[in-house]
Amino acid sequence: MPQMPTLSELAGLVVLAGINEPRDPVRQIAAAEQLASDLNMLGNSLIGLFVEMARAEGCSWADIGAPRGLSKQGAQQRYAPFLAWLTVDDLVSAGVVQRFDEEALRCLRRAETRAGQYGRDAVDSGDLLAAVLDDPAGLAGAVLRGFDVDPSDVRAALEREPDSEQPVEATGRTRPGIGPDARRAIDGAVAEADGHGVAAAHLFLGLLRAPGSRAGKVLTDHGVTRRAALAIMLGLAGRSTPGPA
Repeated sequence: MPQMPTLSELAGLVVLAGINEPRDPVRQIAAAEQLASDLNMLGNSLIGLFVEMARAEGCSWADIGAPRGLSKQGAQQRYAPFLAWLTVDDLVSAGVVQRFDEEALRCLRRAETRAGQYGRDAVDSGDLLAAVLDDPAGLAGAVLRGFDVDPSDVRAALEREPDSEQPVEATGRTRPGIGPDARRAIDGAVAEADGHGVAAAHLFLGLLRAPGSRAGKVLTDHGVTRRAALAIMLGLAGRSTPGPA
């Protein structure tokens, strides 16, 4: 394992941060606190990255927890919070979104940008739904119109719906992480694709798997359900509706 920085090396970084100003011992405490916070953030992201890599390679929560004496539920409770520290780029690095097509990836990045513009530290399902609907000619918009719902009405309702998630710890990072509801939608999209490429339409279906999320509540309030949405999608693609799930 690479050698960790020593205390004196970290102290040197604090000193260098104020090298162009008169030494202020009180201000150095603040700089040291910021450095410690940054290191903690980095450590949390590191753990989350390797958990994601393990899951992307097929390891279950039970597999992850077993060497640590944790049950499936225990492993999920312990490590799932670390996943919210990861950005879209981290998910790409971990291989989580390797089956996502270009438009689906653009949706994730638009959602990340939107969350940042709203000052949130985590992308939520509402950010993801708004990103999916950014393309007026996209399949998600066509599905909503199949319900006689105007996509712009859904976007307006998103602005009125309060966040449904517990807030993620403020981090001060430059890019938001992926919040729990948004992550469930991503996992749902992968499941909807069933081993094939993941498109923006799969993200829309993934969001409909969580009717209690911010996006799910807005869609449900407009009469949009996963089963009916899937039927409309299949109809638009010229395919028959599958039997009961």
